[in-house]
Amino acid sequence: MKEIDVNELKKVQLEMLEYFDAFCRKNKIRYWLDYGTLLGAIRHKGYIPWDDDVDVAMLREDYEKASRLFNKQSDGVYILQTPTNNKESCYPFGKLLNTRTVLYEYGEKGIKTSVYIDVFVYDNAPEDKETVKRIFRKRDLLGRIRRIKLPMRSGLSLSKRVLYVIGSVLLKPISMNKINRALDKNARRFEKDKSLANVSSFVDPYDTSYFSVAKSFFTDLTEVDFEGKKYLAPKKYDEWLRKIYGDYMEFPPVEKRVSTHVFKAYYLDE
Repeated sequence: MKEIDVNELKKVQLEMLEYFDAFCRKNKIRYWLDYGTLLGAIRHKGYIPWDDDVDVAMLREDYEKASRLFNKQSDGVYILQTPTNNKESCYPFGKLLNTRTVLYEYGEKGIKTSVYIDVFVYDNAPEDKETVKRIFRKRDLLGRIRRIKLPMRSGLSLSKRVLYVIGSVLLKPISMNKINRALDKNARRFEKDKSLANVSSFVDPYDTSYFSVAKSFFTDLTEVDFEGKKYLAPKKYDEWLRKIYGDYMEFPPVEKRVSTHVFKAYYLDE
């Protein structure tokens, strides 16, 4: 297999993003660039120079519609994997996968998947702040349990390595899939209440935010430039990015301008 370097990886991801954008527009499905990809679009008109992934997001209704339709309409090269359409998914949120590639996260003994685009989902949030906090706290607890199921990170202290090993043994009977389903179920508690005006990122175990925002943030979209093409973004992207990152136009310190992802990707032999 031929290894995919970071420049080739971005080329593959951009082809996937263009395909996903066309699918969403054809089927009248709302999505938007989010997190570092949205930040990159506004600050750099493309990737953050030290970033190496693509993030998009959807409201639950659009996410479920995409989950139902994408694989039926796809040419087979790309598949959309979610806990809804694939119970064996390794993640509690969506992944758009390129089936002509293989990607190992956390080493070859870690998660085996494909080059992907993250597809996050925002769920209805109740008005009661204490209920919102309880949903977030459960997300965080499940996220910590999930991380113990992943291969041990390098650089941990001896005490943390010991705790990690003990936790891994105790949690061995609990499958990753069961944890992901629990995260998904927790996030969807208020899915059927269409009267709710706010949404939150309840399902992403890597998200550390504890806030809800008006759903209208993500129903009123505009187009922004990303690597020479137009993609959708919240019209109030400035307000949204400040909520996530603060002064997002200010560059981080030089030592923090590095990728946080640990993986290797390859083209599959034809």
